[in-house]
Amino acid sequence: MVTEFTEVLGEFENLVKRFNTTHALSGLSFRIYKGINGLIGPNGAGKTTTIKLSLGLIKADAGKAEVFGFDCWKESLQIRRKIGVLYEKVAYYDHLSGLEHLKLIAKLKGIPDPVAESKKVLGLVELEEEAYSRKIKGYSAGMRQRLGLAHALLGKPELVILDEPSSNLDPLGRARVIEIVNKLKKEEGFSFLISSHILPELERVCEHVVLMHKGKAIREGSLEQLLNEVAPQAFMIKAEPAAPLMKLLKAEECVKDVRLDEGYVYVVVEDSKLFKKRLPALVSKAEASLEEVKVAGRDLESLFKVAVLGD
Repeated sequence: MVTEFTEVLGEFENLVKRFNTTHALSGLSFRIYKGINGLIGPNGAGKTTTIKLSLGLIKADAGKAEVFGFDCWKESLQIRRKIGVLYEKVAYYDHLSGLEHLKLIAKLKGIPDPVAESKKVLGLVELEEEAYSRKIKGYSAGMRQRLGLAHALLGKPELVILDEPSSNLDPLGRARVIEIVNKLKKEEGFSFLISSHILPELERVCEHVVLMHKGKAIREGSLEQLLNEVAPQAFMIKAEPAAPLMKLLKAEECVKDVRLDEGYVYVVVEDSKLFKKRLPALVSKAEASLEEVKVAGRDLESLFKVAVLGD
C-alpha cells in the first residue's frame, strides 16, 4: 500500500538560485510533509542551498518558497521559531558540559524551565546522565552529533532539519542516529527533513523522498512508491569482454543508459520484457561470455542510479 501524505509543512515551486555563474538550484519543486522526509542527492546537488533558503538565510532568485504558510524570505523569523536545525558542521563551547550548553541555548530561546527541557532532550537522544556533566571537548563524534540533535529538539519544534546528520560518523554511529530519529517520530511525534547523500540508513526511516540532481528534483514521492517504480527498470550484467556488449546495448531502443559500475554492466531500460528477450542474441553477437544477470537492488541507491541515468 502506498503511503498517503496529507499535511503539508513546506512547499517549494520552481526555485532558482545562482551564485555568480553557478546554478545551485535550477527550477526546484517539492513538498515537505508531516513525518520523515528525505532530501537525497550527491554532494553539489543543491541540498544545503535548499536548507539555507528554507530558513531565510539566503534569498531565491526566482520561485516560491513557503514553510508553515510563511514566505521563507519575508517571514523567516516566524519559520525559525517553529524549526529546529542540526547543521552538518556544528561549533560548540567545548569548555561547557552538554547540559550547560543546552541550558544556555534554552535560555536564549526563552524556554520557561531551561534545565528541565535540557535534561528532557538529552534523554530523548539517549545521552547517558554521566555525559551531562562531562565537558563537550571529551565527547566522541557520536556524542557530539547527538548533542547537536538534542539542541535541535529544544522547545519541541514542528519540523527538525538535519543536514548530513551522519556524514562524520562510523557505521555504528550512523545507525544509532537513524534509530533515534525513527523513535522520535514514532514516540514523540517529531517531523524531519533529512538531507543526506548516505542512502542505506535513510532507507530505513524515510517515508517521503525527494531525489535531487543538479539543482532539480528528479523524483518525488513515498519511498514505497518510488521503489516499486524502479524495481524492473535496471539490470546488472557481468560479461567478458564487457565493451562489445555495452556497444550493442547502447544501440537498443529499449535501453536508456549503459555504464560500468563496480565490475558490472549497469543497464537502465524502458521495457524489461523486451530487454530480457533481446539479451541472449546481443551476448552472442558480442561474442561475450555471460557470467551473471540480476535485477538491480530494490533500494535507494538503485533508485537514485535509475533516476539519474534516465533523467
